[in-house]
Amino acid sequence: MLEASILPAAKPINQGKPRRRGCKCTPKERAAHLRTKIISLLLVGAVAAGSLGLVSASALPQTTAAMQSSDKVPVSMQLRLPFCSTKDLLPCGSEAVSTLMLLHYWGIPASLDNVAASLKKAPLVKQGTSCTGPDPEKVFVGDPHKKGSAGCFAPPLVQLFSQFLPPLLRAQDATGTELEQLAKESLSAGEPVLIWATADMAEPSASIHWSLPDGSICDWPQNTVCMVLVGYDETSYWLEDPSSETGPTRWSKELVKKRYEAIGSHCLTVRKAK
Repeated sequence: MLEASILPAAKPINQGKPRRRGCKCTPKERAAHLRTKIISLLLVGAVAAGSLGLVSASALPQTTAAMQSSDKVPVSMQLRLPFCSTKDLLPCGSEAVSTLMLLHYWGIPASLDNVAASLKKAPLVKQGTSCTGPDPEKVFVGDPHKKGSAGCFAPPLVQLFSQFLPPLLRAQDATGTELEQLAKESLSAGEPVLIWATADMAEPSASIHWSLPDGSICDWPQNTVCMVLVGYDETSYWLEDPSSETGPTRWSKELVKKRYEAIGSHCLTVRKAK
């Protein structure tokens, strides 16, 4: 039986925060606001100049829940990300939108247009009743703006992240890593993870087929979705799925593991560089 529960959606990425007019801030509030503004300005400068030598990795913004102060891995936790849906934006854009959510989590002020434009792409080419196309391990297959496109796996997104992340952060292809390991090593460190599964955790649907340059056939289930793993507890994982219109959704660990492995256990981490 499918288990799913939904938390109230986090503040959308492009939703402005209302200004407080006629209210006096306390010294503590002013200091917190100033710290946030300084970090934001440094991050913006790092993206433009390619250097972030003045800020330590511990100063990068994180939003975590139920973290323990001891060295033990928390039994449950959830990271809060700004949510964005592909609906009415990019018909085949789960990779671009999930990338955007992760960038905003780390304080990188990217736009969806810039992220989608910076993604390396190559088209599917119809030849009679068949198609030829590129390897999704190397480029995005199709165009996220166009219906009928496929997508890509971690390597093209590693290249995409490298165009936006400051030197203190690094994207890595972690394909093949078990979900439990991702939860213990990445989520517990305040680092959300991109994984590939299926929309609404449904069975993989009928595939798009095309011939690769080496003559082999690529099968791409049409309901494949790149999403963000943001939390866990003893029995469930929390995911932000850009193909939905809600925020984080809770699914049973068994079901998520099944869908994750069915698509190929593809995943990507963004970690503080050592």
